[in-house]
Amino acid sequence: MTPEPSNELAAVRNVIARMIAPDAERVDQTSTFPGAAIRALAEAGAGGLLMPVEYGGQARPTREYAEAMELISAACGATATVYMTQMHCAHPINLAGTPQQVDQWIPALCSGAAIGAIALTESDAGSDVAAMRTVATRHDDHYVVNGSKIFISNGDMADVIVLFATVDPVLGKDGITAFLVATENLQGFDAGRPMKKLGQKGASTVELTFTDCRIPVDWRLGDEGAGYPLLLRSVLNSRISASAQGVGFAQGAFDATVRHLMRDGLLSAQRRDAQDLQFDLARIRSEIAAGRALVREVCDLVDSGAPEAAAEVSVAKLHCTALGVRVAAECVALLGDDGDRCDLGVERRLRDAKITEIYDGTNQVQSMLIARDIRISAAAVQ
Repeated sequence: MTPEPSNELAAVRNVIARMIAPDAERVDQTSTFPGAAIRALAEAGAGGLLMPVEYGGQARPTREYAEAMELISAACGATATVYMTQMHCAHPINLAGTPQQVDQWIPALCSGAAIGAIALTESDAGSDVAAMRTVATRHDDHYVVNGSKIFISNGDMADVIVLFATVDPVLGKDGITAFLVATENLQGFDAGRPMKKLGQKGASTVELTFTDCRIPVDWRLGDEGAGYPLLLRSVLNSRISASAQGVGFAQGAFDATVRHLMRDGLLSAQRRDAQDLQFDLARIRSEIAAGRALVREVCDLVDSGAPEAAAEVSVAKLHCTALGVRVAAECVALLGDDGDRCDLGVERRLRDAKITEIYDGTNQVQSMLIARDIRISAAAVQ
């Protein structure tokens, strides 16, 4: 049985209406990190929807988290990415952290007292995680970390970073190990300047550099060599986040388009000359509803522990992020000469949506994973 929706979603809507939506254009144009919005969401009780109640979370089902992600994304892509990165940082800590690690960081992430990040991608490794070259070498009671990570959301703002590094590149994925890196006064650690981007401009994205960076052994998250399985469990949630963002960007673009067309009188039942436009909007609304239903079904699969959940998450990520880009682009076209007006916010949703096809595993990678599952499923029934 699906749990009844909680009060947290009403609180999310309130914060969006009061703070996030009115400030979205400014956040985009000035590349302002939306820290105040993240704190407001936390104060409203939505800072840790998936986290245990005893650590300041709400222990809500994944579909409710996805719905919150969709709502926030429809209003402001940058805020949505910072919000989901908080969860992406908290999730592996909750899965593999010691009681001390969980006590230290999960309540702080849920309350917004700490900003989190997750550092995985490298410039030369791309989607081939096993090829990572950031190395953590053990020396008695500490590790020495050397290497760099790129395209790290929240990286320059983070109080804690879940870092994936290898203890031995020769071991491939079996050498990957996770660490909790507390950034305050950390020697040998540097966060670069925020990158200038097409969209989601308020969500800072940086390169992280580790140069003979000493971190204590008790910052390790789980055992040596246990990072790859932890990563696989973590990406289920991060890909659901991207899927929900895709639906949210489509919905935000659609809503902004409808508002403008209503003001121009183009949605009047008497406007027979605008019937093709109205039919396009009817089709887009149906496509968004189908994407939303897919995300929620996949969320329930993940929560049930169903073995097919991983492949279905890839299906949702592939479909819904492409949906966000396609719908936003179509809405820009439907608006005609007004399509690129910044004050309408439709072009912003298009810019924000594009990166979702790339992060959390490119859509080409998702296609490979889905194709592999098709082969496995077909072989099983022969």
